[in-house]
Amino acid sequence: MIHRWTLNVRFFRKLCALGTLSLALATGIPHAFAAGEGQAELDQATELQLSAETLADLEKIITLTESALKKGLDDGQAGFAKEMLAATAYQHAERLAAAIFEQTPPSPKWPLIRQYALRDLEKALANNPKLPDAHVLLAKLNVLPGGDTKIAMDSLDEAIKLLKKEDNVRELSKILVLRAALSEDEEKKLADLSAAVDADPENVEAWQGRALIYLEKGENDKAVEDLKKLVEKNGDNPTAIAALSEAFTNLKKYDEALAQANKLIEVAPKLSLGYTLRSRIYVLKDDLKSALKDLDEALEISPDDLGALLLRSRLHAAEGNDAAAKADVEKALAVRPDLPQAIMLRSLLAAQKGKIAEAVADLQLLLQADPQNAEYRLQLASYYVADKRPRKAIEVLDQLIENDAANSEALRVRGDALLSIGKHKEAIADYEKALSVEPDDTGVLNNLAWVMATSKDDSVRNSKRSIELGMKACELTKFEKAHILSTLAAGYAEAGDWENAIKWSTKAVEAGDGDEVKDQLKEELEFYKQKKPWREMQETEENTKPLEPARNDLET
Repeated sequence: MIHRWTLNVRFFRKLCALGTLSLALATGIPHAFAAGEGQAELDQATELQLSAETLADLEKIITLTESALKKGLDDGQAGFAKEMLAATAYQHAERLAAAIFEQTPPSPKWPLIRQYALRDLEKALANNPKLPDAHVLLAKLNVLPGGDTKIAMDSLDEAIKLLKKEDNVRELSKILVLRAALSEDEEKKLADLSAAVDADPENVEAWQGRALIYLEKGENDKAVEDLKKLVEKNGDNPTAIAALSEAFTNLKKYDEALAQANKLIEVAPKLSLGYTLRSRIYVLKDDLKSALKDLDEALEISPDDLGALLLRSRLHAAEGNDAAAKADVEKALAVRPDLPQAIMLRSLLAAQKGKIAEAVADLQLLLQADPQNAEYRLQLASYYVADKRPRKAIEVLDQLIENDAANSEALRVRGDALLSIGKHKEAIADYEKALSVEPDDTGVLNNLAWVMATSKDDSVRNSKRSIELGMKACELTKFEKAHILSTLAAGYAEAGDWENAIKWSTKAVEAGDGDEVKDQLKEELEFYKQKKPWREMQETEENTKPLEPARNDLET
């Protein structure tokens, strides 16, 4: 706004000089007294303002103007002086703030610079509260660490009101985007971004911001609509193309997503993002070979791309390439030793190889930094169950469920742990609660059906309910899972329907994978042929060995 002010000074200077001269001739009053005692200094400030270039020049204008106001000016000149003081103080603050916002990296003295800039802005707004730019700069300075976010939001609110009055739609659109970025309320954020789009349909940041909010909200159709318009307006915008690819992926429109990922690679071949995005789409299309090839390309471009390293590690693990999977995790941790996703993945890889002590050690490391993290605590409990420490797992899960009674995963894991120590009634209670939250969880459906069909406790068996649950689990898994087919057979056996018990048990044997599994499935089938129901009561003895990973296993 300062460029506009410079033009006005010339007009005001001529006007004020003519007015003062006319008044002096008409009244015979000496010129200096008529204009006020501060007029001379105001004239100096006005003259200097026309040629001011340095911060020192601006500071001198401020000093002269303040002195002129203190000594006294007539009403017209006082108003003019206040406007010039406000504009100059803002310009001084803007010049100072450039060392924070326009310098890369920002000045190491930015806290002190901000302090001086805030003092200037306080002076500017005290003399002219209708300067939108001053309110915006005040907000930006308060967003920085140690600032006051309430002042920032209040300042933006005032700037938006002023810009609406001025009908300055382009500036208004920019400030609405800024306010949206600061808002923690998703709906208010979305409202501001929509208003920004309406105010200036050419504002790329507004379109992009709104599309990303839609993505976060899971409103992928709306995101696609916005992103298509954005790509039409700005076809070489990598962020927009990447977001559009992600939106199509979320909608499971993988061919469209792939087309956008290809376009991103064409537009920005030196960015690893395009290859990483395309690799994720290939994963969803079950083309792991192409996914790994793209991740290799991404890491050739950007060896420290953490997302690409972790994804490639997971794919190597899925392919049974344990050494390669571990190597990628270690590369990620070399870049960011405290990266939670990398520590978690290292933990999972250790657990996969049966190194539960190392897996637990990594989980405990994560929990030191974030003790209340439900995901970490649930994973820790799962490790305890896998290591035959169900009672220790239950201790962890009791606290987790106390804090979140609707955590279906925690309820299922605790149900499994309770089942393994023979507490069938308690396990059933947890499974029922889990199903009330996630009625289509095939794992819970299967386990609940199994215990209701096979428990040695007569009071918990319920063949009708078991068959109902088992059939639903089979339908959801397309009758392809051997252990679920086995559960359905157990339900029919409990009901005394030996024909169906043998039918489904035979299918389970045919679908079974692995000698150990096949052996039990065959044993179950023999029971049903003899018209005997299957009975099971696990009573796992707690593993009390110390969980102490070997030092060499953690040194990588």
